[in-house]
Amino acid sequence: MKLGLKIEDALKLNPELKKYTYYKNGKIRIDFKSKESLYLYNKTVLKHVFNIDMDFHRDALIPTPVSRYLFIKNLCESFKEENSRDIKDVLEIGTGSGILAIMIAKYYRCNVYATEVVKEYIKLAWDNVIRNNLENRVRIIDSKGKIVEGIPEIEGKKFDIILSYPPFYSPHSVPSKRSFGGAYAREVELIGGGKYGEEFSLRILREGIKYLRRGGIIGLMMPHKPKERRKIIEEEIVNLGLNLKTDKIEVGKRKRYIIKGYFL
Repeated sequence: MKLGLKIEDALKLNPELKKYTYYKNGKIRIDFKSKESLYLYNKTVLKHVFNIDMDFHRDALIPTPVSRYLFIKNLCESFKEENSRDIKDVLEIGTGSGILAIMIAKYYRCNVYATEVVKEYIKLAWDNVIRNNLENRVRIIDSKGKIVEGIPEIEGKKFDIILSYPPFYSPHSVPSKRSFGGAYAREVELIGGGKYGEEFSLRILREGIKYLRRGGIIGLMMPHKPKERRKIIEEEIVNLGLNLKTDKIEVGKRKRYIIKGYFL
């Protein structure tokens, strides 16, 4: 699969993008400072590169399809390297639009349980699941503010992979709307916690390990900064007795880290 989509090709596939173009050094560009252009471009990439039809909430973060695909590919290929069995069950914490759950179910043909706390996102994610004919593989669950423990729909279940691109708000964060591609941070979502917003991720690890099958992986994707948050999470993985591995992926100028704990 060839990842990404050249601007020239994106304009041919979705002419609506032309209104957001400009020229720099003789080359055509898209003004990604406009959230609408980001919305249209990423929908075009999903449709024509990944064969996925999705919509996004206009007040939410517009996810980058390539980095999400590289995240799930890394986790699923890592699982295959360590196990002689196929991936059967996956748990995603905080699915948002459902993009990760849909990608995993589509490309790795496994069962995905995906949790979310925001009512509008739950409806949107389920609509996206239906739109891609994955109702038999993906289940969207209202977590009602829980992380992993205490969610009736997954009690007693074991998973091969537990993953999240977790929230990482500090205790002093307030609802706001970013001007670039941004997400409206509702009060219900301001649940990172900890000095560097690491507490939510630590709870995923501490609670998630009880739901992991032997040979399974807990995987978290993190932005480049702050490195202190990554270090705290990596130390907790080791403290829990999981084997630690961290991989770096780069999409354009953005660096992301995939922090994995292996339950061997």
